[in-house]
Amino acid sequence: MAWRSAGLADVVEATLAIRMEYSDFNDYWSPYEGQDGPAAEYVATLTAEKRTALMNAVRRAYLDGERDGPRSFVALAWAVKGRVPA
Repeated sequence: MAWRSAGLADVVEATLAIRMEYSDFNDYWSPYEGQDGPAAEYVATLTAEKRTALMNAVRRAYLDGERDGPRSFVALAWAVKGRVPA
């Protein structure tokens, strides 16, 4: 494993999962039009035309052929903890 190869000891790995609930597409998309986080910062760099194209592509993925409405997604992250030997 890379962490042990880097010299860490007592390495512990974990998978973190959180469920995110959205009432509809607008609830899902609104953080992308905010000012916080890398995704919102990226969207803010786009021209209006490209921002609309991105939003429409994400909307198609969110809807996936279904009507707009509530959706629930799970986000996963890998966490690693280790100790630098004395």
